Amino acid sequence: MPVLLYFIVYLCVVMLLTALFYYPVFQVIDAAWEIRPDRVFSRLSLVIAALGFWPFLKLQGINNRYALGYSLDYRHFLQTFTRGLLIGVMIMTAHAMLLILLGARVPVPGAIQLNDVLYALMSGLLSGILVAFIEESFFRGAMHYGMRRHSPMLTATITTALLYAAVHFIHAPVTAEGTVIGWQSGWEMLAAMFHSYENFAAIADSYTALFAAGLFLSLVRERSGNIALCVGIHAGWVLTIKLVKEVTDAATDTPAALLIGSYDGIIGWAAAAVLGLVTLWYWRYGCASRS
Repeated sequence: MPVLLYFIVYLCVVMLLTALFYYPVFQVIDAAWEIRPDRVFSRLSLVIAALGFWPFLKLQGINNRYALGYSLDYRHFLQTFTRGLLIGVMIMTAHAMLLILLGARVPVPGAIQLNDVLYALMSGLLSGILVAFIEESFFRGAMHYGMRRHSPMLTATITTALLYAAVHFIHAPVTAEGTVIGWQSGWEMLAAMFHSYENFAAIADSYTALFAAGLFLSLVRERSGNIALCVGIHAGWVLTIKLVKEVTDAATDTPAALLIGSYDGIIGWAAAAVLGLVTLWYWRYGCASRS
């Protein structure tokens, strides 16, 4: 499956270049701002990935609007995005209500501050849109299209969803305060990026939920032929998760706590079930399959 291999190699090259350039970049940034070393590593990897994305797409022959899922004109893209945003909010709100009813999340003690809720709303919307555009352009845009040129729909959908879920657990660990940063630090962070997989059982619930989310979004991409709806749904999920975490806390002293994962305190086995049912419904009634 060469297309999948190309995308994996691209991600590996991005991580290697991040480790290589981490120390000099950190020196420049640390002189001007106080930012945690692990966050510098993460932001640098995003910058390198962005700079290399278009040349990588050109090499694959998928450097055009249609391939990336941006075939709609601006007005129709915005309309479809907005519809997706509402769908995403409704799906995640239903999931959040289920968690509250089952006691997996409980309202925060004391009065909820309106300013905090408004801040969570705005930051959730902005971060949701940014994350959704980046991830959907890569996974449901370039990768899905690239694989569909050579693979059946199910192969492209499942493979893309597996990699989509996997990358969420590849990240630099939080750097301890007082850690001395040197030339070797980037390589040390790179070596530790896969620490979550040392105990896969601990992340299996969140991984399964993210896999189900990836399946659903790939089916949406398949049916619509673009990523506008995917971006909207994804952004709606991120926005709602931000708001739910602002007004509720994860329960720890109840069996229902097993329904939420350690990834963000929201997605876990319950989310996997909800998103799995949504995906099955969409597959049965909404997705026009292609061979």
